[in-house]
Amino acid sequence: MPNSTLITIRERAGGNNDPNATLSFNHEREYEITIRDPFTEQEEQRLEWYFEEHLRFPFLQQVRAQQAAESIARYGEALFEQVFVDRLTFARYREAVQTGINHLQFEIVGAPEFHRLHWEALKDPSLPKPFALEASMVRKNHDLPPPLHAILQPSPTINLLIVTARPLGGRDVGYRTISRPLVEGLRRAKLPVQIDILRPGTYQTLVNHLEETRAMHGAGHYHVIHFDVHGALLTFEQLKQG
Repeated sequence: MPNSTLITIRERAGGNNDPNATLSFNHEREYEITIRDPFTEQEEQRLEWYFEEHLRFPFLQQVRAQQAAESIARYGEALFEQVFVDRLTFARYREAVQTGINHLQFEIVGAPEFHRLHWEALKDPSLPKPFALEASMVRKNHDLPPPLHAILQPSPTINLLIVTARPLGGRDVGYRTISRPLVEGLRRAKLPVQIDILRPGTYQTLVNHLEETRAMHGAGHYHVIHFDVHGALLTFEQLKQG
């Protein structure tokens, strides 16, 4: 079985024109790279509209939606050109990809502003799909140690809890718009997954459900908790104002 290759893209301090990140393979030599947002503010706003609003009225503004969807590939390919700009790193990438895209593991390490970039769109221009559809992609903060280490129970199935928050009720994107494709995709893959969907998707319901699950099955029952949420980051004063 081919060995997997870990590709780490790590943010680092840099000036306006200086390299602001490094690229490494399997924690070996680090190569300096410069990462910039491939899109203008206007293009970012179009993507925000596409992901946050278009789903509610998918039959309207079809031309704008098509342009936004097509721009995702262009965005991912622009990121790829920035990451593998050096011929040595590109050669190392080409060597790694020969064993199969599913053997690539991408690790993005940086501060929140670095994670604002749409890394899941990262795409080789010579390939038909972005890496995230076939390779694993993990985002990490700046190598901070975890506050605790979770211990999971051995299980014949992968136990998955889906938390879908829809604070705007009927004016929000429907629960099933996101949850059903995820569930159906897992079923088509014929993976041994036990799926629980939290209702309603509130913080208090989550706390209650986890406490009840621990009382019934013991600690470490769920292997994955998938959060499908959106909202805003508020200060305490803003939260009190509503």
